[in-house]
Amino acid sequence: MNQQLTTVTEEIEELKSRKEQLIFQAECSTDKDMTNLSKKYDQMNNNLDILDSQDISLKKQLEKDAAAFREEKFRPEPEQYTELLDTRIQIRPDFRDKLIEQLKGTFGKYYDYHRRDIAANEVDYLNAEDPDVFSHRAWELEYQRKQEMRRNQPARTKKKSYDMEL
Repeated sequence: MNQQLTTVTEEIEELKSRKEQLIFQAECSTDKDMTNLSKKYDQMNNNLDILDSQDISLKKQLEKDAAAFREEKFRPEPEQYTELLDTRIQIRPDFRDKLIEQLKGTFGKYYDYHRRDIAANEVDYLNAEDPDVFSHRAWELEYQRKQEMRRNQPARTKKKSYDMEL
């Protein structure tokens, strides 16, 4: 019985020592601080669970939307496809800028441009969109816009020089 009591006492002392180490590592001065910290961790874990469930449901929705988009994408006639592509080229920069600002506001200093680019490539893949075709068409539209601006500018008149004979 004495030996068991000694063993249990040693285990209690080890647990007290470990508790003191944990309190020191967590920068808590009392048990109350430790309890508050534990509540914060529990809340964070709950938030992570909520975010995980939202992530799963949003991924499912993204897959459904991507499949629906692919079906719609291949329905138009070739002329309509070009018009659709042109419209998407016009809309995308504004939408992307708004989304980036929203993400920067949400994540602050943790916003990662690299992950944004990976996500953009994944969206292109899910939309079965060829980035080369998209960028080439965007270049063509920009070139046409510049050409149109040049045509609409008034023609410059050359100054006439008058040669005078003496």
